Amino acid sequence: MSKEETESQLISTRQSILEAASKLIAQKGVKNTSLADISKEVGISKGTLYYYFSNKSDIIYDIADIHLKKITEELLSWINNIEHNFIAEEVLRVVFERISTAETRGKLHLYLINDAVTSNEPLNQRFREKYKEWRIALENGLRKVLKDSSADYRVLSYIILAAIDGFTIQCRLGEETIPIDGIAKILSKVK
Repeated sequence: MSKEETESQLISTRQSILEAASKLIAQKGVKNTSLADISKEVGISKGTLYYYFSNKSDIIYDIADIHLKKITEELLSWINNIEHNFIAEEVLRVVFERISTAETRGKLHLYLINDAVTSNEPLNQRFREKYKEWRIALENGLRKVLKDSSADYRVLSYIILAAIDGFTIQCRLGEETIPIDGIAKILSKVK
């Protein structure tokens, strides 16, 4: 086997581990997902799993990085592609829908946040950094779309982030349909 093939196989196996772990965590939560569960799901021994990740925390960190990076890239890409004549209400509606209603990603997001705020300080730090990055991206996006010198974009960006997390929780509870259109309409008028 060539060096390139070996490296490709290592990356593929590592990716399979992360995908299986993400799936299990979205189903069972961080605390209820064991390394044995992950290795069984991937079809490798627990020893082989340790070859790729020295402990469960390393897997969680990589999953969190991938998850947070994906949301960040999606948000930034979407904001960068906003046309100047885009309606603020539409911007808010799409941001709320894309982030808060994604079933598997929403569950994974909540499980990772729970672990970050209850017991995992390094993960907590990563989330704090990403939330700041998201908030600043939102603030800049709002400034680009709303173009209102009297608006407090910083405060509005905090409100939107809180709303996204709240909508994610409400979507997972599934009690009722969230009136995202109405919420976006009201928030688009806030100055």
